[in-house]
Parts: sequence; structure tokens; C-alpha cells
Amino acid sequence: MERGRSIERTTPKDIFLSEVKTRDVFPLLILHIVREEPAYGNAIMARIRKICAGTMSVSPNTIYPLLRRLEEKGYVQGEWERPDTRSRRFYKITGSGEEKYVEIKGRFEVHLLRVREAIESLHRELYG
Repeated sequence: MERGRSIERTTPKDIFLSEVKTRDVFPLLILHIVREEPAYGNAIMARIRKICAGTMSVSPNTIYPLLRRLEEKGYVQGEWERPDTRSRRFYKITGSGEEKYVEIKGRFEVHLLRVREAIESLHRELYG
């Protein structure tokens, strides 16, 4: 807490533009999460929120269509937990998903390092 405010309330809701999130951040995080273990949509969204410490809004309207596109492209494979009731769809990474993960991760690192440098520079300038 700082001056009666929580850090979370003073933090911008989104640190990346929508197009960057949709093109790079969310696909990278989804592939990262499902390469560790199969996961379903709500669990993936919760994990993204945790990884990003609440600095990015995570919407089902973004994540579920993205999961479908990743599946259509063959980067993830989805299976219903109970096919007869279609309760939860668990996703796991595929071989081509591993390749895409490496590609996005390599491309995104440059951007992420620039963002970190900018934030550190702003912090130094403003707070010493």
C-alpha cells in the first residue's frame, strides 16, 4: 500500500495494446501454459491473470476464439473432458505448436525487453 492506495488500483489495466496481446502475448502465454500440462479455457485465463499480475484484461471473448484458431491451425489439440456433455475442453500443445511457440517467443522477447527498458527508464527518471 502506498499513500492509502493499493498498487493494483494505480496500475494500468493493460500494459500491451490489443493487437499485441492478440497477435503475440496471448498466443505465447496459451502455448506456454498448455505445453506444461493440458488446461481448459477458464484455467488458462486464470493463469494468464496470475502471470501478468493483473496488468492485462483477459476476456473469454478473446481467449476462446483464440483457442479455436490455435486448434484450427494445428498448434493445440482440444479434447472434451466428458465428450457426451461437452463440459470442459482441455487443450494440449502439438508438435507444430511447439515450433510456433519457439517462433513467437523469439520474436516477442525483443519487444518485451524494450518494454522493460522503457519502464525501468521511466522509474529511474521519476523516482530516482
